[in-house]
Amino acid sequence: MLSYLPDVAGASRTPGFADAGTLVVRAAGLRVRGGGTVTAGDAVPSAGELAVFCRPVVTAPAVVRRDGTVLADGWLPDLVRLGELERHLGDGVIEAIVDAALEQGRLKRRERRRIMSYPLVIRLMIAMTLMPDGSYCESLARLAGLLADVPFALEWHVPTGKVVTDWRLLVPAEVMESVFWEAAGPLIGDDEPSAVLLAGMTVCAADGMLVNLADTPANRAMFGCTGTAEQDGEGAAPFPQLRIVALAARAGRAMLGAILGSSRAGEQTLLKRLARRRPELFAGRVTCFDRNFPGHELITAILDAGGHVVARVGTGVALPLEPGGGWLPDGSRLTWLNAPSGKKRDRLPVRAAEHNAVLPGGGKEVSETCTVITTLLDHEAAPADAVRETYLTRWSASETTFGEDKTTITGAGNRTSGPVLRSGSPRLVIQEAWAWLTATQLVRASAAAVLRTEAAAARALRREGSAPVTADEESFTAVWRHAIRSMTSSQVTASSSLEAIAAAAGTPEIPARQRHQDNRHRETPGHRVRTRLVLTTARKSSPSGRRNRPARLATRTVEPRARPAATRGQQPCPDTASTTGKTGTKTDTEHESPNTPNKRKHLKILWALARPFPGDENGGAHAVRRRRLDLALRDRPKD
Repeated sequence: MLSYLPDVAGASRTPGFADAGTLVVRAAGLRVRGGGTVTAGDAVPSAGELAVFCRPVVTAPAVVRRDGTVLADGWLPDLVRLGELERHLGDGVIEAIVDAALEQGRLKRRERRRIMSYPLVIRLMIAMTLMPDGSYCESLARLAGLLADVPFALEWHVPTGKVVTDWRLLVPAEVMESVFWEAAGPLIGDDEPSAVLLAGMTVCAADGMLVNLADTPANRAMFGCTGTAEQDGEGAAPFPQLRIVALAARAGRAMLGAILGSSRAGEQTLLKRLARRRPELFAGRVTCFDRNFPGHELITAILDAGGHVVARVGTGVALPLEPGGGWLPDGSRLTWLNAPSGKKRDRLPVRAAEHNAVLPGGGKEVSETCTVITTLLDHEAAPADAVRETYLTRWSASETTFGEDKTTITGAGNRTSGPVLRSGSPRLVIQEAWAWLTATQLVRASAAAVLRTEAAAARALRREGSAPVTADEESFTAVWRHAIRSMTSSQVTASSSLEAIAAAAGTPEIPARQRHQDNRHRETPGHRVRTRLVLTTARKSSPSGRRNRPARLATRTVEPRARPAATRGQQPCPDTASTTGKTGTKTDTEHESPNTPNKRKHLKILWALARPFPGDENGGAHAVRRRRLDLALRDRPKD
């Protein structure tokens, strides 16, 4: 069993597209066109030649204006993607959900192009739940990333917060829930190291959590609060709360399904409702839950769905002995749960095993007995020790998952420093909750994908015993931060693929390295390659106060002043009349000095040097300069 998520390479619209990666172009081929647009040539850089390394952001038809400016014929809301997370959701999934909602009439059709779009709003909600420190505008600016710098023919800007709120009100919560169910599902196969199986079935955990909401009258009236008798006023809890009951897999802590309700709704009621609405979530799986869940109706609903249960029961639950004791060789015993009707034929047969609880730090056993029951009656297929170890995985499957999810919304908005959903109306709260569960599931999907890479395999080879890397060793926070960086850097857009870039002209053929190059310098020890760089000068107006020369657009060749290192060293002074040697710094690429014994400086320059300083007209330094000028005039050759 593999992941439910679509396998889409590069999140490209065309199947099989590969990532474009980094593009390399010759610096000499760059040309400025119009207002800041730069175009590049198609030649392959040679060894030692200056090159520009860049990453493609988007491919779109070119719009060329009269002044030479090249623009992109596209619309930014149609190109924005969720970065790395879009790879695991599958490109086009959100658009397909929007199209289905438009056909069903759940979304209102827009007659003309707006500053926002329905897919952009959905992606913004998913991204916003991963950015608790960002407002609507800040989150949208991060989501747009480098696309905001692309010169589109139709200009786009980040809208105000009110505009975003109005667009959110147009998207029903059911549409966002549909996106969640596209992302939900297992991420780790049953044959991978972090998978947990019991009697050949995948182990998962069901549990509930409460999430604080924005303290508004509408949220209090709809969701209520817990811990206090009063629901509003001075005696009420500081925040209204939303209850979420979720089914999470032990392997990779993947979210298999979830259901939302008010704080007044019971966890058993919500989980039973989830089992009846979506029985496929429980079929062929073993569900673990704590002692607040076990009940005859809930366990019956899971059995009817085709699953089994491992649960802890409290001391108040009656577990009578079977006739003869019902003891089995593994130390467990057969018993039953009484039905609400009290009838004998409605009893639910289960198997119970008692274990002593061990303190985490002390290492000594306590007198309290922990009773675990299971609907797996075959003690050979599911021994008592295996049932106990399976129940212990419940904490990491559910509690750890909820704790990691809440870190992404800690400090959201300006209402609290703890985890909170920032929406102020019940409709938007439910929409944001589904977006939050979708975002965290996609983050874990990104983490699970790393386990199948060559880097993970190489890391396993460096370990003692070549132990493979498991999902439990990956940092949720590190993957979460990486997902945000992939959005801001626009690593995945609607057309970020190599084939999309070369779709019109075909993939260019890159020649192999030329080992024997005619008339080219090759870099060897003691000989540095000279690089010729072509610079394009821009047309500028002459400053005031200078001669007004007409500016022209031309190319200027700049050649670094260098010579082979083997020919450097002590060189004689160009002035043969001098007997003092000095280190030669002139290379064969420099201009010849005009100040030689046969070519003295111009007389105007010498006269300027011989002019006296103020106060030296009567002698001193002026006399020395005058003497030097006379010597220069005497030694000057005749024309």
